[in-house]
Amino acid sequence: KPRPQRFPRISTTTMADDQELYDEFGNYIGPDLDSSSDDDSSEEGGGAPDDASDVSEDDVSRDGGGRADDQLVLREDGGEDLGTAPGVSAIVLHEDKVHYPSAEEVYGDGVRTAVLDEDAMELEDPIVAPVKKMTFSLMRDENEEREAYGADMIRTGGKNGEEDLVSDRYLASLVANETTRTRRCLALVGHLHTGKTSLVDLFIEQTKVPSSKGFGIHGPRAALESHRGGGPRTTDTLQSEQDRQLSIKSTPITLCLPDTRGKTFALTMIDCPGHANFHDESVASLRVADGAVLVVDAIEGIMLHTEMLLRQIISEGLPLVLVINKVDRLVLELKLPPDDMYHKLRHLIDSVNAFVSHQSNGRYPQLSPDRGNVIFASSMHGYAFSLESFATQYLDQLDFDVEEKEDAFGSFKNHGGLGRNLTPEAFAKRLWGNAYLDPKSQTFQRRAGDCAPDPVTGSSPKRTFIQFILEPMYKMYSLCVGESEKDVEKAFRSLGVLLGKEQLRASARPLMRGAFRKVFGP
Repeated sequence: KPRPQRFPRISTTTMADDQELYDEFGNYIGPDLDSSSDDDSSEEGGGAPDDASDVSEDDVSRDGGGRADDQLVLREDGGEDLGTAPGVSAIVLHEDKVHYPSAEEVYGDGVRTAVLDEDAMELEDPIVAPVKKMTFSLMRDENEEREAYGADMIRTGGKNGEEDLVSDRYLASLVANETTRTRRCLALVGHLHTGKTSLVDLFIEQTKVPSSKGFGIHGPRAALESHRGGGPRTTDTLQSEQDRQLSIKSTPITLCLPDTRGKTFALTMIDCPGHANFHDESVASLRVADGAVLVVDAIEGIMLHTEMLLRQIISEGLPLVLVINKVDRLVLELKLPPDDMYHKLRHLIDSVNAFVSHQSNGRYPQLSPDRGNVIFASSMHGYAFSLESFATQYLDQLDFDVEEKEDAFGSFKNHGGLGRNLTPEAFAKRLWGNAYLDPKSQTFQRRAGDCAPDPVTGSSPKRTFIQFILEPMYKMYSLCVGESEKDVEKAFRSLGVLLGKEQLRASARPLMRGAFRKVFGP
């Protein structure tokens, strides 16, 4: 059958008519359209052939017949197929729209790509979550392991293998005494990072049997700073204190320590925080203590928290002991000569006395090394001494082979001392202030002009504190820092100090700690 010929419909609507049907914005404003016009147009469009089987698919696709969503799709082999594409009027959701090509289309199939989603974290959530630790305290409850004051309380060795000089039973008997003659409680206060916790570690070493290696029970690491892993910091029992390297809570510890005369006391020391924000911990400790030990840095001197603590000590009316810690910094960091170091220490003591006198209206006793209430210490290098304890160590080596005379400080006629003419108490009073030893008459004078010149150097004698304490300390420091292993061993052997090979071959700091511990002794 012949195909019916189709003619395109020619619109008779003029341009003017179109303008009247739409407004300036393109909206249709003409008359309502008749719904029957679509039916009429479909009838007028030409009838379909009677036999639809005679029409091929190629004719339908070529003439525009068939479905509206049919289109030619190119195959991989070069052929064409009649495919189905989405209609133009189909609704596409926002999340299904593709605005950019995919990673496979840009980089190819052989490239592995990673797609990061949008950051949906809350502002309160950290990017890297901290490690949560359930352990807040490093102390263990010994009451769960053994009964208090029982036979098992006597320890034969610590966790590091060290042994106590006294048993726990003996220490408990001192604490349980009804009177206060055998026990004392001291509050260890001071500014931040003045070495209070390290001093407690030093006192703990005095209660242990000395190690055979000579480094002490804490080993060579005790000579390092806290931020470098030095010292066990025993009284920092909280995990946060060990991490932050500062004390947060006041921690008491009871030790069995002797005085200079050999009498043993159960001494309870309360290690107080040095930060001004934890001042309430120090105040509470001072209320229950029998006395106060104020720790001051040898270089920094009086700080803000030091003044707050002094006011609290004076208001409580507690006996005061001054500890000048970190005296090694004057030698190793500032490199002061012995004369300047003496004046620096004296200026520090005078500044503390001036503040105490001003706050107490002169009611508090003066702090002075010859009175026994000032201690010089270096917790990092393992020594702390007063003038009396230093004099006790000195009189073992000195021998004043002279007749009993009277000097500017009084009579030498003191019996029962370690030396021939001096006791430690009498010698300690001559180791501070304007005190000079006459090399000719072997007597102490208050003025250098009253002494004969040195027969070797020809110069005037120096103060006894410089001659007997500072200059030997400087020589020990110079030996440990700059001399060879053989010279160090020879020099300390002349003092009766025997250093092992591990100590001599160690670095400067462990060597200085081991040497000073051997010289001053536990």
